[in-house]
Amino acid sequence: MKHFRHTAHIGTHSLSYALRGIPRQPGAPLVVVLTGITSSALEWSAVCRHLEHEASVLLYERTGYGQSEACPTAEPDSLTIVDELSRLLVAAALPPPYLVVGHSWGGILAREFLAARGHEAICGMVLVDAVQERMLFEMWPDPSIAAVTAGLDYMEVVGLTRDHRLTESEWAELMAEEASPHHERQAVRELPYLQISRKLLAQKHQVLPGRNLLHSKPLSVLRGNSLRDQERMYYRGVAEGLGTEAQRATFRDYLDKWDRSEEAFQRELLNLSNTARFSTTSQSGHNIQITEPERVADEIRWVLRQISSVAIAV
Repeated sequence: MKHFRHTAHIGTHSLSYALRGIPRQPGAPLVVVLTGITSSALEWSAVCRHLEHEASVLLYERTGYGQSEACPTAEPDSLTIVDELSRLLVAAALPPPYLVVGHSWGGILAREFLAARGHEAICGMVLVDAVQERMLFEMWPDPSIAAVTAGLDYMEVVGLTRDHRLTESEWAELMAEEASPHHERQAVRELPYLQISRKLLAQKHQVLPGRNLLHSKPLSVLRGNSLRDQERMYYRGVAEGLGTEAQRATFRDYLDKWDRSEEAFQRELLNLSNTARFSTTSQSGHNIQITEPERVADEIRWVLRQISSVAIAV
């Protein structure tokens, strides 16, 4: 964790963070990365390398992950996480504007950050295979999917161990962190809040057509091929004799709906801004930041160019 040299005391405990890329100039955008549920910021090392001469990037570890302190009295729900991030930004003297990047559940956190801070603090947003209010599942992990995939090594089965674009040392560091007892303890606490946070965010009605909550600030929505990941998990589970036939049938039903549902769900996110683009990659599954970091970096660059063009026009 050589880049995580900084610590911010946020009143209740301390959070560890890294400042990557170019030194930030006053008024320049700060890229703020919000990771997926149970995920370490170390997953974003390769993306940071792609942007090291072009952007100022904040990576931070949520409570209980990495070198960030645990806080047993704070529930890891989406509103608490956003509040802790806001306190970190104040403690570290990192003022707006923010270019917010959210992957998976980090997409929900990004939108709660928008709700908490307002569009004035945000100059753009990138949502990477992001979760939103609507999902195929009432519960996650879905019991049938959990039964068919029980005990499987997700990173190995979906190909992350083979296809990742981290350096050898970056990958070893990520694997060590996510296998550590402190990380696993916090992940167990955090996972149930995926569903809870969806219901909470749904009450805000952010993605209704015409709302434009980002006030036409640039938004990029990048969709991965998560169906491929789930198909790989399904076929490996079946090959290993996991799950009942009824559970496998339920999983297959989900797979039949998966692609068109994900397309619709992620396109709804475009309603956040009148200045938005939607793109897809078939080369990566859900974790594009690990297997195609250059694609994520390209979307951040696009948002930065839009910000610059508006500034020049003004």
